[in-house]
Amino acid sequence: MALGRHIAVAVAALLLLSCASDGATPPPDLAKVWRDFLALPAERALAIAGDPRRDRWVTAASAGHATREQAEAEALSECRNRRGMRRMQAACVLYAVGDEIVWQGR
Repeated sequence: MALGRHIAVAVAALLLLSCASDGATPPPDLAKVWRDFLALPAERALAIAGDPRRDRWVTAASAGHATREQAEAEALSECRNRRGMRRMQAACVLYAVGDEIVWQGR
């Protein structure tokens, strides 16, 4: 298993949270996970399904990839797996790439 996959699995286990958010910054309950995410190796991405302003959502992270695109694809793939396990209808979208929150709260 690739390093990025190991990191994705370890971090994703920490990223299943329920909390409220204004969409401009990571939700308060996500603060530790956000710090952990930012400490991951370069070329990292964090995906989300659902709405963190609601009770039900999932996230997944991936890091340590050769390219940004690989990190994004792995995070989205893991998010889809987690979304399926929770039988959620919401699509997975990118929440953050590198150091930047790209989620628009849609």
